[in-house]
Amino acid sequence: MDVNLVIKEYILPLFQDTYCRKSGSRPEPDCDTAKINRGWCPKKTVAKANHPNELPGSVLEETEGDVGQIGKHISKGSVTINRDEYLHAHRELTHDYQQLKMKNNLLHRRFADYYKKRKLEHVLKPLENSADLEEKYQQKLFTYAELKDKEEKEIHDIKTKIQAVENQFKHNLENAEQKCDELIQLERSTGTGLIYSKTGKPMGEKTIERFLTLQRHKSEQAAQLCLRYIRVRNAVAELEVVIRKLETLGPGLHVAHFEQMYIDKQNYMNKIEEREDELIKNRTKCTEHNQILAHIREKMHHTDEVIDFTEGDLGDADLEFLKARERLGHAKGERDKLRWSLESERMKAGLLTRRDLLRDFQDATDEVVNLKERKCHLMNQITKIRHKLRESRRQYQFQPIAAEKDEELDNLS
Repeated sequence: MDVNLVIKEYILPLFQDTYCRKSGSRPEPDCDTAKINRGWCPKKTVAKANHPNELPGSVLEETEGDVGQIGKHISKGSVTINRDEYLHAHRELTHDYQQLKMKNNLLHRRFADYYKKRKLEHVLKPLENSADLEEKYQQKLFTYAELKDKEEKEIHDIKTKIQAVENQFKHNLENAEQKCDELIQLERSTGTGLIYSKTGKPMGEKTIERFLTLQRHKSEQAAQLCLRYIRVRNAVAELEVVIRKLETLGPGLHVAHFEQMYIDKQNYMNKIEEREDELIKNRTKCTEHNQILAHIREKMHHTDEVIDFTEGDLGDADLEFLKARERLGHAKGERDKLRWSLESERMKAGLLTRRDLLRDFQDATDEVVNLKERKCHLMNQITKIRHKLRESRRQYQFQPIAAEKDEELDNLS
């Protein structure tokens, strides 16, 4: 249900009747308001004659138009009572009253539920200082009446000013037309005595009239163009104002700013889409990494088991290491004993235990043997050379040079 429609149709007439009863005035009801408040609208009542319940000498005229004035268009004779009509109206009114009462209760419940849903329970509570509110309302009405009177006075002043401007415009237009006619008459009088410079003949009246009519048409066209220009200029100014108003959405807000913000929004949306694509890629990478981590965890469990077994083996190896260390200690003791015994033996052996001296002795003996072999070889060569010399002496006995050589060889040998 539309709450505004309900307030307009049902609540406002009730407040209007309540205010009228408190203020002592009664507005003139129209047909719709009377139907809502009373259930029927008496527009026209026609006097009926020859009714069995009517009293003689009664006349009831038609009442149309001003219903608020009681007793208008009613004769001063005796009153005619139609009981059936009034009973029928009473039944209809009571029936409408019950219907409206039920409707009013239903609407009140709906209003209460609506206000409770909206958390507006303060609306259902009775107002405090209602007299002050009524006074404020009366003051508002008085100010409204004053503003309305002021508006009417302003409208009247504007109309008088417009009338004065129109009168001034008519007066100025008449003066302009009079001066234009005088100017045309002066041009006609001055143009009658003119002579063409080319032909030397005077100008005729028809040509003067033709020039004047042409001038009049041109002036009218110029005036129309000027008016058209003024209208177009005013329309352009109005359109510019409208465009400025359309461009300004509010104080400090313009359409250009909105368009720039829209472009920025599109750019940010594109960036957001790119970042969402990156997030999707990162999510896929995270899932892959999670799978890899799960696989690594499985391997870690396996390696933990292997580490447990290897720790057991390490314990065994540590025991073996300790045993080996003990054996090593015993072996080092044996080694020291052997080393000490070897030192004692070396001290007893003297130079035989020194390898460098033995190596030098061996080298010296080898060199002596080599020198002996070389000596033998040289001796053999010398004997051969001596034998050859002897043979050569025999051959060259008589040569003194050979003798000298033999002596030299002998000396050398």
